[in-house]
Order: sequence, then C-alpha cells, then structure tokens
Amino acid sequence: MAMKKLVNVISNCFSYGFCEQMNRGEKQLETEKVNNFFKILTTGAISTAYQPIISLENGSILGYEALSRITVPQCELSIEELFHVAAQQYKLWELEQLCRAKALENATGKPCNLKLFINVDPNIIHDPDIFQGFTRVKLKQYGLCPDDIVFEITERSAINDMETFTAALTHYQSQHFKIAIDDFGSGYSGMNRVCAFSPNFLKIDMQLIRNINADPVKKSAVAAIVKFCKESVIKIIAEGIETAAELNTLIELNVDYGQGFFLAKPNKNFIDISKEHQIFIETANYAKNTSGILGEIGILAKKNLCISLGDNIFEVYNIMKKDVSISEVCVLDSKNFICGMLTRSYIFEKFSGQFGYDLSKRIKAKKIINHDFLVVDKKTPIEKVAELSMSRDLSMVYDAIAVTDNNCYYGIVTIKDLLNSAISIQVSRAKCSNPLTGLPGNTEIQKLISSKILVNSPFSFIYIDIDNFKPYNDAYGFTMGDQMIVTLGNILKECVENGEFVGHIGGDDFVIISNRHRTEAFCRKIIDSFATKTKLLYTQEDAKNGYIISRNRNGFTDTFPLATISVAVVTNQYKNYVNLSELSKVIAKTKKLAKMENGNSIVVI
Repeated sequence: MAMKKLVNVISNCFSYGFCEQMNRGEKQLETEKVNNFFKILTTGAISTAYQPIISLENGSILGYEALSRITVPQCELSIEELFHVAAQQYKLWELEQLCRAKALENATGKPCNLKLFINVDPNIIHDPDIFQGFTRVKLKQYGLCPDDIVFEITERSAINDMETFTAALTHYQSQHFKIAIDDFGSGYSGMNRVCAFSPNFLKIDMQLIRNINADPVKKSAVAAIVKFCKESVIKIIAEGIETAAELNTLIELNVDYGQGFFLAKPNKNFIDISKEHQIFIETANYAKNTSGILGEIGILAKKNLCISLGDNIFEVYNIMKKDVSISEVCVLDSKNFICGMLTRSYIFEKFSGQFGYDLSKRIKAKKIINHDFLVVDKKTPIEKVAELSMSRDLSMVYDAIAVTDNNCYYGIVTIKDLLNSAISIQVSRAKCSNPLTGLPGNTEIQKLISSKILVNSPFSFIYIDIDNFKPYNDAYGFTMGDQMIVTLGNILKECVENGEFVGHIGGDDFVIISNRHRTEAFCRKIIDSFATKTKLLYTQEDAKNGYIISRNRNGFTDTFPLATISVAVVTNQYKNYVNLSELSKVIAKTKKLAKMENGNSIVVI
C-alpha cells in the first residue's frame, strides 16, 4: 500500500509538472505570436499579392483579389492567425489599415477598368474612418475610382450589429463601390443574409468547389446557387479552382467567374492567365453553347470614334454636332484598355443650360467618364449579349455595348445593330428550321457537328427515328402522323438538359447533339416517355390490342405493332473523328444496327 501511494504521489507530481510545462509552452507561443504581430504592425512588414479573377465565359480578367502576405523572415504566423491576434489585441482596425494601404499603393499598375477586390472585416466596415481611405481624392492618388473597388465581406465572421452593418453597405454601394460576400457556404448564414446585403458578387467557398466534378451533391448545391444568383442579378465567383475537371464542371454549371491556382497563382504584379488556359475556357464554352453557331458579337462590332483620358470633351461635342450617327465614344488609356464611355445624351447635357457651355468646354474626359457600362469579349454569343443588355437598368438599356479582344478595345455594338442582328437570326432560323416542329434542320445540325469535331471536346450524336411510322400514318392520316412527330420532338426537348441541341432532320428522324458522353439510361428515358405519350394517339381498341391494321407496301392488309423508336448513339469517347464524312458513315452503320432489332432499341458506339 505504501508503495502504491508513493507511486500515485510521484505520478500526480509528474502530471502537475507536465501540465505546468505545457501551459508555459502555450503561453510562450502566444507571447511570440503577439510579439510578432506588433513587430509586423510597427515595421509595416506586409506585402500584397494579386490573384486574377477570370471570366469562365471567355477567359478575360474581371479583376484581382489583393492578398496580404507577411514579409518578416521565419515568422510562423499565417495571415489568418495574424488577424486573430489583432482582434485579441484590439488592433484589428490598425492591421486592416496597413493591409489596405499596401494593397492600394501597389495598385497603380492595375490595368484600367479592372476591379480590385479588398478583404474587409464586417465588424469594422461601418467605422467612419474606413471611408477616409477610400475618398475620391485618396483613390485618385493611386489611379483608382470607386467603381474599381470591391469590398469582400467574409462569411466566416459573425456580425455584431447587423442593422448598422447593412446601413454601411448601402452607403458604400451608393458611392459606386461594389460588395462581394466571400466564403459563401462556410459561415453563419445563407440566402437570407445574401438577400439582406444585396451584394454585387458572391464568392463560393473553395470547399464546395473541391472535386465538384465527382460529387453530385456539390454540383446540385452550386447549380441551385447559380439559379438563385441569376434571378437576383448577382455575379458568382468560384474560389479555389485547382484542376481542369473542376473548371470544366463550373463552366458547364454557368458559373460567371473563377479564381484559383489552376488558373493563376497570386503574384506581386498584375499578371494575365496563360494562353493555354484561355483556349481551354473558350473551347469548353464553344462545346457548351449551341448558341455560338449563330455568331459571335465580334462580327457586329464597329470601330467608332475613340478618345483618350486627356482629351477635351469640347472636341467630342463639336464632332457629335456635325455627325448625328455618333451616339457614344469609348475612352481608352495608353494600352488600349477601355476606361469608360461617354454617351451623346450625356455630352449634350453637359453643354446645355445657361452656363453649361462655359463650364464644360475645358473639361477633360477622365473627369466625367462613366465607368458603369456593359463590356463583353468579341467571342461572346450574340444571344448572350442581348440577354445581358436587356438585364441592365432601364436608364442604360439603350446604351451601346463595348467589345474587347484580350481586354483591349475592339469596337462597339449599338442596340440597333443588336436588334437588326436578332431579326436576321430569326429569319435565318425560320429558313433553316423544320416547319412542323420549329426545330433546327440539316444546315444547323451539320454546322454544330463540324464544330464538335473541330474542337475535339466530348460529344454524343444521338439519332432517333420512329419504327412502324408509315403504317400509322396510312391508318390514321397525315394530321395524326404529324401529331406523332411533334410529340416526339417535344419529348426530346423535355429530356435534354444543360444546352443540349435538338434537331429535326426531316420526317420522323431527329437528332440530339450533347456535350457529354450519353449512355443507355438517357435513351431509355426518351423511349419510356414516347411509349406513355403516344398511347393517347391510338384508339382504345388499337392501344389495347398492341397493334394496328393497315396496308403493307404491297397494298395488302396486314397487322403492325404500335410505333416504337430506334436510338443510335455515336460518341467520341473511344474514337476521335477527323471530319463529318467519317462520322456520318459510323452514324449510318449504328442506325442500321438499331433498326435491325424489333421494338424499341438502343445501340451505343
């Protein structure tokens, strides 16, 4: 017993001493962190790296996120830990000031008209001192304007005073600053907070993006966010993209912008993405958007009058007086980037009134340009531009659209040109479409197949036709025969998803062109729907019997099964096709194999 007590005493003493040692170690570590924090704060040992935020539609750059980096050698503090220590030491505002000052100082090299995303803690944004760093005078010092600045509010932080915070956001937005919710999907709130904030951008947390290509739940979650944001006119940015598969999935889901190491790593300079990544994004969109076959906006762009930032608007006013066709001018910097736009109505308004002429004749363009205008890449489909144009505020809906090539000025497109193009496209569609179903015909089908072969991206060509259609047509008449064809066309339109193309070759022959490798399961859904819906096109007696009585090709009465469909699927999963002729031969062979089977059939090659 005595020995046992002695062991317990020793054990307790050891445990106590060990815990004391652990506590001292933790305290020492905390002290080191605090010392490092004050060293960083007093010496200004913070640098800024800028990571591009890329359009997933055309590969152009929307802007750059300013990311703070610690420059103290051998400092083990991460930037997240640094802000945690700052909050503990009640020095959050001082650290925010330092990081923001560094971000703005180095932003003088930012290309004109691109955004600068700056992280701001939500609990200090309502502090009146923060606005002093973003006055027009202060921003002008760094070659910036309020339209360039996007405040990123992280969702990881709880907000102590929601009412004051929301009022502060409203104030900044009224001053033309933009708002982004960062790390969406990781913090305290959800759609309710988004509705309350009315942000311009929503950044999806990287945990939702990681391996999204292989996770159906994540795909569904992001698809729901995309739908919500499209309806709420909020642009989406996917963070932390690290693989080509993730990027391709996000493009398929119609996410607006992306950011991550796969696209471009943070850099002390304002870098562009590589040509390879640009081509990857363009190719993925080309494969996804069937609307691209109708033409890109670049074909409508015209190189109209442009001026530089230092030009006097009095000269523009005089030119516009002489030439009534000039409705707007783009203002360019020395690198041919579009800095803003001046409309005819705005210029004439400046020179109107009793003193307008005298007050405005010496004004330089850079002082009055409008930074809020629609700009698109030349490769953007015309239909997409029309959609973007009509979704603008009513006051801007008739303003011209600026078109760029690699972020440089390419031309402008007026709303008149856009409407004329839309009309001509509709006429062209009407000429090329099947008059019975309204679906695109052979011309559009061949164009799209050729484009799929050209870009060599995943595709499936699905050929569908009706078995025993002629006997049905003979027995029930042409009107009911047409009704069966229209029914199949509608079924195909209902079954496709994510921009898959449905075409009508003629008669009872249809095609689906998909941007993925389709399987039998998809075809079975078409067959089941056809079997259900076409029963209504038969008399009760024929439907019950499972056959109809009609004349065969020799003119004799015969029995024929109810209509079924044959589906032939050709993909490039295992074979790449060099031209349309080679693919057509394989399609014809596959269709023949499908037709050889009785009843509904599916053949996939």
